[in-house]
Amino acid sequence: MIVCSCNFLSKADILATAEMLQREQPGRPLTPARIYRALQVRAQCTVCFALVRRLVMESGLAVTCPEPLGSGSEDERDPALFA
Repeated sequence: MIVCSCNFLSKADILATAEMLQREQPGRPLTPARIYRALQVRAQCTVCFALVRRLVMESGLAVTCPEPLGSGSEDERDPALFA
């Protein structure tokens, strides 16, 4: 199932990355933007963010999304991804 058409990301891509991030830093907020950064892609239209949050929650992972689109303000930014 394709979740993000802009970056051609599948449900499997999203969930595998979310699980990896949760294992590496279990207390750190898990947001769509953080997942995208870990995949080394850039959110474009952000329409998929609601679906990403839902898929991650349904998988049983702890999701924290402090802002509506999960822009990831709690994360350090890599200037190369956000230039």
